[in-house]
Amino acid sequence: MTTPKRKLLKAYVKPEVHQRITAHAKRTKLSASRVVERLLETGKLPDRSTDLIIVNLLQVNADQARLGNLLLKGINETSDGHHVRQMQSLLKEVRETQVELKARVAELKP
Repeated sequence: MTTPKRKLLKAYVKPEVHQRITAHAKRTKLSASRVVERLLETGKLPDRSTDLIIVNLLQVNADQARLGNLLLKGINETSDGHHVRQMQSLLKEVRETQVELKARVAELKP
């Protein structure tokens, strides 16, 4: 039999604290257990807006990847050297932006 990954913890808190935890859980669409767990792990309440920012940054990163792939396809299909150099420059900028986006997401993750 496998051991559970999570253990039950019962705690008694003041009604005001319970109300704050449950209200925050509803606002962030997390369970009360997850709110308390994150609070103990990070020292701050989970912020739904940070999660949304991360999702948006990852979407931008995916768009950058698609643009980079289109540029690569264009480079492979174009014979004009001037256009190829321009596309290579753009591709380099796209890849640099992707690296920066990934670094920002890593900074934001709890």
